[in-house]
Amino acid sequence: MLYTLVNLLLRTVRVVLWPRRRPSNPRRICVYRIGFVGDMVCALPAINAIRTAYPSAHLTLLTSSVDGKFPGANELLAGSKLVDEIQIYLKSDISGLRNRLRFLRSIRARSFEMWIDLPQDLAGPFNQFRNMLIARLSGAQWAYGWGFISTLKLWVQVQSEFLSFPNEVQRLLGIIRNAGITADEKARFPTELGSDEQNIVDGLLGVSTGINELVAIAPGAKKKLSLWPAERFVTVGRYLVSKGLTVVVLGGSADAQICREVAEGIGGDTINLTGRTSLKETCVVLSRCLLLICNDSGVQHLSSAVGTPCVSIFSSHDMPGKWHPYGSENVVIRKWIDCHTCYLQTCPYDNRCLKLIDADEVIAAVESKLEIVLLAARREQTSYALRKAAGRQT
Repeated sequence: MLYTLVNLLLRTVRVVLWPRRRPSNPRRICVYRIGFVGDMVCALPAINAIRTAYPSAHLTLLTSSVDGKFPGANELLAGSKLVDEIQIYLKSDISGLRNRLRFLRSIRARSFEMWIDLPQDLAGPFNQFRNMLIARLSGAQWAYGWGFISTLKLWVQVQSEFLSFPNEVQRLLGIIRNAGITADEKARFPTELGSDEQNIVDGLLGVSTGINELVAIAPGAKKKLSLWPAERFVTVGRYLVSKGLTVVVLGGSADAQICREVAEGIGGDTINLTGRTSLKETCVVLSRCLLLICNDSGVQHLSSAVGTPCVSIFSSHDMPGKWHPYGSENVVIRKWIDCHTCYLQTCPYDNRCLKLIDADEVIAAVESKLEIVLLAARREQTSYALRKAAGRQT
């Protein structure tokens, strides 16, 4: 009931501010979506639906990664045809009245006819009202995206136990559909991986053709409470090596220490690519892997975007389901614990919910997924060989 009342109020205000119908052929569109890698990947299908609906419009992505310490839209969409322009601002750019006025003037100068907000999952009523006001002051003739709040930090444990929530990809696509914009039933992730990225990854992996039996492990995460113990990743990695698979360790420069520890602990022919690949190159690596094993982090969404299944290890600090990787082929391991859905940034109990997940449970999930993906990969390899042989005969 509270969700209904809050969202009804937001939608009413939006209609008052923009009583017109959605323009049929806007020339300039602003899509507002802030956040880090995972946030941006989850928004790709919604942005793609907007681009498909308005192919001739000039599409600007207005975004922020807050402090610029972590990669975001610019790294993911550099050179992409999905958007025509990426306007990035940092928290420092909107601190103080003078900076805010300068920021607002720069937005007004773009003369947007349509503004579509893709709010973050935790954007509450105040933030949505504020963003609605910014969109109105920008001069946009029509705007949409508010009044779809699905997370209120009240009685969160009760909500977690009795309510179900859409995956973030589905939530954002729902906003687009409610705006009257057609979106495919199955989410499409336009990652646009080119030959340059493919060639770089060829050099890093030491391979150029064929289907390779690689499995990726990404032991890092932005939040400390999302970090499964490194030694358990090592145990999983050693199991993979014992099966004749090659492990590729992935992570950003901030994950260097834990990734090095995991790579050295696994040993064998483990390839440590930590800090050596761009986001697009990471996507290429993941596309060549049979499986990804990771924490709740942005890399699971990259893997989902390129169609590589993952086994994700989740803490219990937020509501279940919201940030699971998109797609039924993925496996999420999460434990129930009495202090679940705490929404804390650091755990006072030494990540107890994560430590309840042992290496054997993850190995069992990995073994089950590998049976499926290895069979599919070998069938594809056989099919490729037959097609090649048939081509030689003709």
